[in-house]
Amino acid sequence: MTEQQIAAQLDELIATMAAGKALEAFDTFYHDDLEKTDLDGITHYGKAANRQVGVELLSKVVEVRDFTAVGKIVKGNRSFLVWSLDYDHADNGPAKVVEVAIQDWQDGKIIRERFIA
Repeated sequence: MTEQQIAAQLDELIATMAAGKALEAFDTFYHDDLEKTDLDGITHYGKAANRQVGVELLSKVVEVRDFTAVGKIVKGNRSFLVWSLDYDHADNGPAKVVEVAIQDWQDGKIIRERFIA
């Protein structure tokens, strides 16, 4: 993929998330061999395992005040997507963070993603 193609994919991912379709975005833009490390430092391998982690997280979000992409950079097959998040979690209470998703692309999909806040 070219940098322009990755940037276009990111725009589609952001629009899908903004429409409240997080699982649809995951199903569309993530590779079957996904390796994903969340802010807790735990890495999950494979699309199915990562989808389950996402389903569990989303099931415990009780209110969202902000979930917006505030910046992106694409260089080669790597993208950096900056998210502004402000929500309430049933178990952990309020969460307000700006995080960067560092994403490596392969075969038109995100194959590796790491979050830093």
